[in-house]
Amino acid sequence: MERNGIFIVALLGLILTCCNSPKRNGIGINRVVMPAWAKSGEHPDYPDAEFLTAYGLARRPLDAVENAERGLESMICREAVNNHRELLKDSHFLQLVTEPAAWFDIGEFGNAVQSDAAGDGFEAVAVRAISRNELKLRATTMLPGANGELAGAMEPPGGIGSILDRMERWGKYYLLAVRVVALELIASDTLNRTAFAKVEQALLALWELPGVIDSTEANAGQHLRLSAGVAQPLELHAWFRNKPVANVPVQWAPGTGFRGDVQGDKETDANGRATARVHYIASTGDDFCYVQCRLDLNRVAGRRLGISMSVWLWQVMMPSRKTGEIVFRIKEETGYDKIFTDEFKKWCAGRNFNVVDDDPSEHSDILYHLALEAEPTLKLIEANGTTQGYVSGTFTLKDLETGTVLFRYTLGMQRKGQPGSAEGTVALLTLREGATEVLMEMAPRLLATLPSPDDGFGG
Repeated sequence: MERNGIFIVALLGLILTCCNSPKRNGIGINRVVMPAWAKSGEHPDYPDAEFLTAYGLARRPLDAVENAERGLESMICREAVNNHRELLKDSHFLQLVTEPAAWFDIGEFGNAVQSDAAGDGFEAVAVRAISRNELKLRATTMLPGANGELAGAMEPPGGIGSILDRMERWGKYYLLAVRVVALELIASDTLNRTAFAKVEQALLALWELPGVIDSTEANAGQHLRLSAGVAQPLELHAWFRNKPVANVPVQWAPGTGFRGDVQGDKETDANGRATARVHYIASTGDDFCYVQCRLDLNRVAGRRLGISMSVWLWQVMMPSRKTGEIVFRIKEETGYDKIFTDEFKKWCAGRNFNVVDDDPSEHSDILYHLALEAEPTLKLIEANGTTQGYVSGTFTLKDLETGTVLFRYTLGMQRKGQPGSAEGTVALLTLREGATEVLMEMAPRLLATLPSPDDGFGG
């Protein structure tokens, strides 16, 4: 009885405490902690020694899942090839099939594919995995069906007069044959030489397609304008046997080793023409880059075939230390030497920038003219026996071709001299410190706009 009384008193005290507690507004947010595997890429349930494991990272969970599934599809194909290179040596296959492939849909392996996912509201991570033992069993089960499909397929006839027809027929035939080869390699570590001969035949028929097409690549040799892309669209005109290569899927992209935004037609028109706009290419310090266009075999086949096709190339000139210059338009009417101009020129000389005064040069190899414009002012004030200097002004970095302002910095700096310091000494110190501050702000922009392959970390 006494114990029950104590319990009732304690309960009443808890209730009263809760009632008297201040009310909290808003919604409480519990921090979501991502599991360790989402950061390390090493899931404890899927050790690398036993599993093929692919991870997908994205802002949205669905995108993360898609990335993981595409990754696992490619890993399965690599598993078939990489573990049996000795059987495939001296083949066209090893030379030409070098891109990520997906000869199988992940759904074909059913519940053998394991999955996990995590997210914290800002990013999502998905994982898809299949054990090597289970993959071998599934390949064994899928092999008879794949053999049957290949046996029932008719070899495409020679001399097909349509490029699109060739892509469709040989692409389908290649996919059927390579599935048989890959499944048998995974299932029994043996090479089906009959199916592999068909793979090689179809592979060569597809790979030679760009070579049999007559083409012109128009509007190459332009330069990438700063913040404006290339002025004229790149154009491909394609013919085969004196007829336009019409309605053929193509794919545009920056050339190998370059990143950027290239938007182009997804297929040729009735006249065999396709165009692309180059909006942006990331500067690398090289004087030029390439933009490429290729026949889109993957879209025709509906799967990633992994074939590294020949491409059409357009050279595009790029902003670099060699193709650009800095035009100095700093009007220094402070009554002293040209401190800002001299400091900038000294810095530019140490980094091999081309520099000119006031007017841009007319050299044909200088495509980019960056004007550095400013009218700095200097004020000297006497106060309590000391001289104080104040330097100010707006410094603008402008692309003269388009008139675009790339960067603007407003300087305002005060420098207090020592008692007894001469007015000229304070003025020079103020101007030099002002020039140093502006240079610290401008230097990263200049290095990024006109880069060089020789730039070290931090410029």
